[in-house]
Amino acid sequence: MLWDLAWKNIWRRKLRSLLTILGVASAVQLYLMVHGVMGTYTGEITGQVNAFAGKIVVQQQVENGGGNTDLTSAASSLTGKTAEALLAVDGIDRQSSSAMIFVPIARAVMPYIPPAVVAVGIEPGHESAYLGTMQAVSGRLRLESPEDAILGQGAAEYYRKESGGMPIAVGATISVGGRTMNVVGILGDAPQLFANAVILPLPTAQSVFDRAGTVSSVILTARNTEDVDSIKAAILDSFSGLTVSTQDDMLRSASTLLGVMRAFMGVIENSIMVVAVVVVTIVVVVSVMEARREIGTLRAVGARRWRIFGMVAGQSIVLSMLGTMVALPIALFFVQWGMSEYLSSIPGVLQVWWQTLLTAVGVGLAASLLPAWQAVRVDPLESLRYE
Repeated sequence: MLWDLAWKNIWRRKLRSLLTILGVASAVQLYLMVHGVMGTYTGEITGQVNAFAGKIVVQQQVENGGGNTDLTSAASSLTGKTAEALLAVDGIDRQSSSAMIFVPIARAVMPYIPPAVVAVGIEPGHESAYLGTMQAVSGRLRLESPEDAILGQGAAEYYRKESGGMPIAVGATISVGGRTMNVVGILGDAPQLFANAVILPLPTAQSVFDRAGTVSSVILTARNTEDVDSIKAAILDSFSGLTVSTQDDMLRSASTLLGVMRAFMGVIENSIMVVAVVVVTIVVVVSVMEARREIGTLRAVGARRWRIFGMVAGQSIVLSMLGTMVALPIALFFVQWGMSEYLSSIPGVLQVWWQTLLTAVGVGLAASLLPAWQAVRVDPLESLRYE
């Protein structure tokens, strides 16, 4: 009977209940989006750091603008003489090391992530210094001609849009800084630092971007990973004004940055849940006020207070869970079509949604506290005279 009355209160005001469900759905969908963005961001940062396992990045000390400056920075500038001296340090695998140039071509769409497209100049024959063990989805990952270019999938998409929708594949030509380049390879799936890259021969990049005699950084690979710390110490002793970063340094910097982002996103997520609680509370308070006569009748015929509380809590929980269920297809739409570049995968969203479905029960209970307290205080005699 009590559940019948709860459903009756929901269906009696269909429009109000529908708007409440949509309000909760909007809040939950936004929660899933925030959580998905944070998941994607975490995966990107982790993937970038892991790609530099066993490597040492040497660059000029740059102002920390809030990003992970242990990774390669376009703001850094080293002389060619310094780069040659670094590449001659003992313990370095010269074949897997290279001087590099990084020049943004298109701006980043979000803070603290790599540019939307970045030109990467690397010594021909030393591509593994940057790409490691990454594979090509098509073509080759070797620069054999001054006009050769290797594209990440993000960069290929950028040039597809620039060319009016024409697919960019191996054999196509693109323009980089006014110079025509031939696409000889397309990278497979990779973090954005690599997916957004247009990889060029270092001399070509220096010519195109007027960087003759200078590079952005030097990526060194130790012959023995156990020697990484000693090589770092030797470089710091021999070269002043340089930043030397190993994978451990990158991990520490990434952890600090992710901690700040998680705290910020956590505030947003908690605020979203509070909004959902307030929305449901307002609706259920009004519903209890309208149902005072029915509640009074139930109290007069012997209904216990905990059963009245259960009726109100059930109404709140049903509204919260229905809103959470409606949020799922909206979130999946954004993941699949609307914001797929910035959100975690569908399985990731589903996992978070299941957790959110359980959280909806807590939201419903929290939203029912005030209206339930009002309901159990209804005086049977007074309510029978109500209206």
